[in-house]
Amino acid sequence: GINAEYGKKLKSKLKKKARHYKLLNKKKEKSKMSLSEQEILQIVNGFLLNAPPGEFMEVVSDVRGLLNNDALLNNSAPKTFRQYNIDQMLQVKSPSGQHEALITKFNEVGQGEFLDPRGNCVVRFDHIRQQVSGQRPIANGEVDSSIESHRRALDDALANYAQQHFGPGSSAVFSSSQGGNTVLTACISSGRFSPQNFYNGRWRSIWTATFRGSGQIQLQGSVRVHVHYYEDGNVQVTTSWTKSFNVAGSSDARAVAEAIVKQISKAEQDYHTALEHNYSTMSDTTFKALRRNLPITRSKIDWQKIRNYRVGNDAARQ
Repeated sequence: GINAEYGKKLKSKLKKKARHYKLLNKKKEKSKMSLSEQEILQIVNGFLLNAPPGEFMEVVSDVRGLLNNDALLNNSAPKTFRQYNIDQMLQVKSPSGQHEALITKFNEVGQGEFLDPRGNCVVRFDHIRQQVSGQRPIANGEVDSSIESHRRALDDALANYAQQHFGPGSSAVFSSSQGGNTVLTACISSGRFSPQNFYNGRWRSIWTATFRGSGQIQLQGSVRVHVHYYEDGNVQVTTSWTKSFNVAGSSDARAVAEAIVKQISKAEQDYHTALEHNYSTMSDTTFKALRRNLPITRSKIDWQKIRNYRVGNDAARQ
């Protein structure tokens, strides 16, 4: 009787401990699964900032539905939208001309304000709506007059190059001073959007020409390509590339501009050719490695036999 009573008490204690540990484990699992607002925001921004070109608002709409917290999304929107628009180097219609201005970090002169030297104005841009909201005159000190002749010559040469090689593309050149050296930054942005054919993409290239005291010009460039193809699938290609050259300086601004654009043209053409060669051979290399040469039976499928079976079954039904 004593052993039976002890067994009951021991069993009861073990059940209580089991329930206790079960509750503790549930609390631990819950604490592991729950995320802070900051962690959720970091995940959300990761989705938004990696949205394919031309699809940003669609991603915003999808994220809004998944998040179900408009207050959190709205609080982070101004910073996130600005970062995305600048990184994508959006092309916008200049309010002072027939050309397109670029939204980049190199011509940002104020909150929502971007220098447009070709249009001789500062463009006011609404990052949330991704629209031009106005303009204002260029203020003193926003343009370096000492290098303006070289900037304008490079801007003209680059615009001609972009028109020839990037149909829907736009270009711009901005001047600045870094470490006592004068720097011209040449930007090209070209987007092609065709949702009816299930693809969107953008080419972005940035070239900085640093005028050294020795008379040499150091040219450094980077190219980024982002393409999204989603017909019967979902494939994204993101690639980047960097290059550097030296260009001989000259007091002739037009000659310097032509020399710089010649180097840019050759470098970008070589990169474009390398991309085409890479993807033309991909089906024989990368894609072949992703699939079996033979099915799991280690024998080829006899499609003719399967077709004959199907014809026989159809005839039997009739």
